[in-house]
Amino acid sequence: MWETIRGYLTFTRKERYGVLFLLILVSILFMLPYFFKPAAGDPDPAAYETIKDEIRKFESRTGNSPIGTDHHHRNGQQSDNENADEPADKAIPRTAELFYFDPNRNNAADWQRLGLTQKLTKTILHYIQKGGRFHKAEDLQKIYGLSPSCYERLLPYVHIQKRGEFLKGGSGVSTDFSNPLKTGSRADTLFRQHTMKTHAGAGSGYIPKKFVLTDINQADSSGWSALPGIGIKLASRIIRFREKLGGFYEVEQVGETYGLPDSTFQKIKPYLRMNPVSLRTINLSQATKEELQSHPYIRWQIAKAIIDYRGQHTNFRSIDELMQLAVMDSFKFQKLRPYLVVR
Repeated sequence: MWETIRGYLTFTRKERYGVLFLLILVSILFMLPYFFKPAAGDPDPAAYETIKDEIRKFESRTGNSPIGTDHHHRNGQQSDNENADEPADKAIPRTAELFYFDPNRNNAADWQRLGLTQKLTKTILHYIQKGGRFHKAEDLQKIYGLSPSCYERLLPYVHIQKRGEFLKGGSGVSTDFSNPLKTGSRADTLFRQHTMKTHAGAGSGYIPKKFVLTDINQADSSGWSALPGIGIKLASRIIRFREKLGGFYEVEQVGETYGLPDSTFQKIKPYLRMNPVSLRTINLSQATKEELQSHPYIRWQIAKAIIDYRGQHTNFRSIDELMQLAVMDSFKFQKLRPYLVVR
């Protein structure tokens, strides 16, 4: 059989020359385009400007241009004069202050407190009056004339209230912010009061969400999934690992779950607690090889050594005899000891 296979893999002298010729031909054909590649001509300035004009016209017709562009084009020469008198985004005034705000509800005074120019404030308010809306904080960068530095300065303080949500003011009356025309300046005041209460001061970021304490031996899949960074898949792995062990005897064991990053474990560790629990134990004198090797801390190598030792010495008289096994060390023994008994 080997001679037959060898016959298929052996080439004659003519066949070797033929293969070599084909390789050279393919290499030449592959390299030809690089030698005969046409040189790119110089760009036509007139054609380039024509394309730019067509793009600007298309954007103005479809309304897909950034916020404030249509307003800029409709005012024509007046906008050009304004640009000459006042830049769209001049240096940040010294009196500018930062506070949490909803760009859909800010009035002119609020925008100017944030350091925006009068012209830029008019552009935003005109966009809101025409039915425009900011759906997420990143929409702020679409404002025509807002510089990247100003956008980065304001972004951490944007807090957009969802439609239909209710905030409770100081008087205890719930205010509906789903219609800004009804609430007016009172809504703006209540919004700022609410955001200042729910955030840890300007520049300090959001207050971390509070999570309930989780009993590592009693929590089900929904309990684990409620912790930060734990999804349904990780929750199922933790529960399976717990069942195979026979229960946890310390919180650090949760971090041994397959696929659980240490960063996630350190994040959930403060919310984990452990009540006294009876672990499911293994009787060294009677357990089968299959029962032993199914335990995560034993597996097949230690299980085989236990069965061999039991065959040579009839039985185990104490758990400490495990240290006589060649595959056992003190670290493995201390981890495994709570799950073992001798009867």
